[in-house]
Amino acid sequence: MTKYSFEDYNEYNVLKIPLNLIFVNLYLLKHFLIFVLPMISTIPILVKFAHEQFSLVLLLSSIPATLVIVGMLRRVPKTRSGIIRLIWRKGRFLLLSNLVLEIGFIVWYAVLGIKKFNEVSLMFVYINMVLIIFIVKSQRVRDVFTEFPEKKW
Repeated sequence: MTKYSFEDYNEYNVLKIPLNLIFVNLYLLKHFLIFVLPMISTIPILVKFAHEQFSLVLLLSSIPATLVIVGMLRRVPKTRSGIIRLIWRKGRFLLLSNLVLEIGFIVWYAVLGIKKFNEVSLMFVYINMVLIIFIVKSQRVRDVFTEFPEKKW
């Protein structure tokens, strides 16, 4: 009995990236959106929200998810870069490190009194905990990160 159906594979005979994993990655890029929100929005409440929530450290904690997005976009046989393949193999670790770093920085800011622990912070911590459980427990996520299309020279 096979674990996945024919439709679960792409044209390169590797597992397709599941939509929920793409959404997880986009969620993890939220600090980039918070960073650019004041530049692209004229709605005062959104600008105020962005200024309250922005932190350079939290923005930097999104770098692992950015690397995984690059890996997703470059997950094709013509990719010759060993770095992209390494990023992809370490994708689960990168996503988990992004989530743990973000939770750690939110808690650290609250403990040091740099930022208040409010309902937005609580929401981010809760969502991150749920996503950690998802990434750790999902066999599909584990299998997707083990496959990268073979090189075609």
